[in-house]
Amino acid sequence: MIHRTKVCALYLLSMCIILVGCTKEATQEPITLTVNYPSERLFYQKYGRDFEHKYPNITIKVIYPNLIENSENINVDIIFIDQLKVYKQMIEKGKLLNLDPFIQNSKYPLSEITPIALQSLRSDLNGGIYGLSPTFISHALFYNKDLFIEYGVPFPTNQMTWSEVLDLAERFPTNNASGERVYGFKSDYYMNIAFSMILRMGQTEGLTFINPTTLQVNLSSAEWREIFNKVVESFRKGVIYDQEESETGEITPPPILTNTAAMEIQSYSMAYNFDSNSEFIGGNPINWDMVTVPVPTRNKNQSDYYEIHEIYSISNSTPYKEEAWKFIDFVTNNDQNMGAKHEKQLLSGLPVKTDLIKPVGNHDVSPLFLLDPAPYSNDPYDAVNYEILNAFKEVGQKVVEDTIQNALSIDEAIQQIEIEGQRAVDEGKMRLELDRNQ
Repeated sequence: MIHRTKVCALYLLSMCIILVGCTKEATQEPITLTVNYPSERLFYQKYGRDFEHKYPNITIKVIYPNLIENSENINVDIIFIDQLKVYKQMIEKGKLLNLDPFIQNSKYPLSEITPIALQSLRSDLNGGIYGLSPTFISHALFYNKDLFIEYGVPFPTNQMTWSEVLDLAERFPTNNASGERVYGFKSDYYMNIAFSMILRMGQTEGLTFINPTTLQVNLSSAEWREIFNKVVESFRKGVIYDQEESETGEITPPPILTNTAAMEIQSYSMAYNFDSNSEFIGGNPINWDMVTVPVPTRNKNQSDYYEIHEIYSISNSTPYKEEAWKFIDFVTNNDQNMGAKHEKQLLSGLPVKTDLIKPVGNHDVSPLFLLDPAPYSNDPYDAVNYEILNAFKEVGQKVVEDTIQNALSIDEAIQQIEIEGQRAVDEGKMRLELDRNQ
């Protein structure tokens, strides 16, 4: 009897120890994670409230450091980055934690993430992933099917080059039966349109026009000459929409919605707003479809039109690495959350889990993510101050306009842009240096 009593007592004691241990595990210490984000209200609306509900012991505090100016002294646990250029720079400076061990240990489903995001986020140094994003930005070539049918022009197809797109645009008349203007193509530029198109076509082909280190301008190549010639000829024929944005701030509807343009490059959000935009301007819904943006001649499987503006990384110096990973996993690997956010906040981008991309009627949305991301980035704004580039563009636009009017040959235009454009770049550089020294 005494022996049985001792056994029962030992059993009860062991159970108490186990229960106490479980209680300690269940009652986690409260911690606060800091994150840099431009809007506290928007952050909590998108992620913070739901995350804190799932992890009640973790509080998120939003602070507002300027990441570009203070990347050396950034002092937060979770780092929000809105530019791939800054992300790559912070990897090189050793500010970000390699997420590969967390990805492997948590069985994070990388296979469900589009290569558009993964290839863009992999480090150029070692192939590691130092940040993840819930979204990406994409563009497409949208077209007005009724205009193509009316004028007997074949529909555009995926993976057309710039030259093929402009050849198609040239098959449209410049006026409809009522004498109103019709354009075969509209770019996604609203200022300095002709010269911006030239530079954009070169960017797609992997060409550069300015050395980001020396700021020397160089357009003297057969490839640049071919692009200049193609764009100038298309503008001479009147097939490219050339009306710049109104200086009065007047909002004009996209010409594709008013049957003025047959094709137009726009971001992914256009696909979700076609019908509502048509109703907004008092018109009927447009019979539309979309294909991929123009692709490089040498590799038609790639696109440099993708963008990522919402990257979450873990600071190398945070003591809360596991908790910070829980947040990144929550933001980028929560199907219900990502799908709901896509429904409500299309402006944020498309889900990196492309299976969650919302369909648009009977339209095929695959052109928005069909292509691989180009391994290079020739976006000059990634490496050169925008004021310098804009000054260069203004000079180039004036010269191209003269060329369209046959006042200059293509060779003369390129030479003049190199000379006058270089002068504008040098003057812009001097102004920036003076501003820094004041």
